[in-house]
Formats: sequence, C-alpha cells, structure tokens
Amino acid sequence: MSLRKTTLWLLVVVALSGPVSAQLLGPGTLPEGMAAQNDDCSNGVVKDDGTLETGYGWVPSVVDGRYVQRFAYVELDSRKLEEVCVCWTRTGGDDEITFRVHLYRDSAGVPLLTPEASLEAVAAGVPEFPEGAFVSVDVRDADMRIPTDVSYIGVEWDPSVDTFFFVCADHSDVMPVTDGWFIDDRADEWTSVLETSDPIFAGHRAMMIRAVGVEGYQYLIPTLGTTGIIVMVVVIAFAASLLLRKKR
Repeated sequence: MSLRKTTLWLLVVVALSGPVSAQLLGPGTLPEGMAAQNDDCSNGVVKDDGTLETGYGWVPSVVDGRYVQRFAYVELDSRKLEEVCVCWTRTGGDDEITFRVHLYRDSAGVPLLTPEASLEAVAAGVPEFPEGAFVSVDVRDADMRIPTDVSYIGVEWDPSVDTFFFVCADHSDVMPVTDGWFIDDRADEWTSVLETSDPIFAGHRAMMIRAVGVEGYQYLIPTLGTTGIIVMVVVIAFAASLLLRKKR
C-alpha cells in the first residue's frame, strides 16, 4: 500500500474513532537515521534526537488545532525568547503553511487556554513525509518572556485551509519523555499526550519544537545599592526600637 493511501486510511480511522481529531503519520515508517533537514535552534533547548519517526496533525474538519510542548525556565536560562524552531512535514500537495507560534503560561501543570504571546509565521517548501524540515521563527519582536517556571511553547494552524501538515515528532527511545499538549476548536480543555488513551501518541518522546533564549536576559530586578541598604537597615532598626518601646 502506498504512503498516500496509508495516510488516507489513517485519516478515515481517526475521523471515525471519536472526538479527538488529532491525526498521526504512522510511527516507525521513517527509515533508520533519517533526519529532519535544516537543523535549527541546536544551540537552544533540544528535546528531540534530530530524527522524526512520525508527525502530529489534524483532520481537515478542524479549523483551529494546537500542539505545545513543555519547557522549563531553568532549561532556557533566559526569560526572553529569541527564536523558536518547528519541524514540519506534510503528505498533501501544498508545501506552504501559515501558522502561529504561541507561548502559554502554566496553571497547575496545564497550559492556560489563552496564550501569553504569539506571532504569525509561514513555512515554505515543507518537504513531504518521511522527510521533515525545521523553520526558524525570530520571536524577539513578539516580546515573548517566560512567565512561569514552567511554560508551554508550540503552534496553532487552520487544518481546514492548510491540510495534511504535521508537526514532526520523536518516537525513538533515545531521549527522555517530554510532555506535550493538544487542543482543537471542539474542545474546551487541553489534553496531555501522556495521559490520553489515543494510540496515536503511543511511543511519544518529544515534539520537534525547540527554543532559544536571549543570552543573558533576565527580568530586571531593582537593587538598592550600598546607600539604599544602609538606609533600609536604619529604618528597620528604628521601627524595631519603636515596637520595643510600645511593648514596655
């Protein structure tokens, strides 16, 4: 059976299987050692091994599909993001996709429904599966700052317009497992790829989404300086003496 026929068969199965509209490119179909092209953001946080075994997409009836991946602030060592790289692959004839890069705040271990910041981007010349390619998005103008110790970075697109596109996914057994989340326009909450019973995420290791922080950037923390510290000590000592007098 050809790859195109296999993909269409998978699409029908997923569409009839229930409310989850995620679409998968069959795991294990990539030849051993096949790597995503144009390996960008290798100087940032890399949670994948550089090869794609499959990809995560949506059926064409979805008009708003999102995938995000967990990132910790300590991994980036910078609050402000400089670059986000996303690996894309496809099975359709169109090789250009318009999408948005999103940054989400964490809320009790789950992404908020509304992104903290976002930026529109276009990936052109997306290769056909089993090949994939990273597209680098400069997000400095979007002022993307990591708001919490754990945040979520990912993409949103309209699968009814840009059909049969997939975010590359690592299903090897080399890298540690990184949690990812997905949601579409027919859902009212995020679902973790590690907690769903949907078999399309079995073997998940990481989405091929990478991030680079602006080197040396931190939130600006006010400092008192030597004079300020002396004044603060004097004020505290004075306040303490007043309290002691009142107690007497």
